[in-house]
Amino acid sequence: MLWRAAWLDGHTGHVPDELMKARGPEHFSVHAEKFVGSTIVATDDDELLGLVVLAEDTGEVVQLAVDRAARGFGVGGALLRCAEERLSGRHRKAHLAVVPGNTRARRFYEFHGWRDEGPTVYRAPSTAGPIEVPVHRYTQVLG
Repeated sequence: MLWRAAWLDGHTGHVPDELMKARGPEHFSVHAEKFVGSTIVATDDDELLGLVVLAEDTGEVVQLAVDRAARGFGVGGALLRCAEERLSGRHRKAHLAVVPGNTRARRFYEFHGWRDEGPTVYRAPSTAGPIEVPVHRYTQVLG
């Protein structure tokens, strides 16, 4: 599954071990169903190149994932623009979280005009209770 593969790329070695254990394939299957109505996909014919998952009620970009082979061709930027446009109908500002060690993602968002609002803690849900994960909150003014 693309979502899990991209999540592992950006989070391995940068989040608590207990979160890595909690984010098995079943977690992503359940969340894929939950967010199916608020996911934008990029395809080439029938091939999935990338996706962006939104929490439209809060204005959050939950996950942006691009297949490794499709990276560097503008897929992520196009998905991010689509996400911003979709969220702009309900929000003045969008937000997302990036773990500090994911420098590739941090550079990507900054290149696309997102602002690093600084460090905070994300309480990642798990079946054993919330897991505290240090992150940087990024925001983008919409519209």
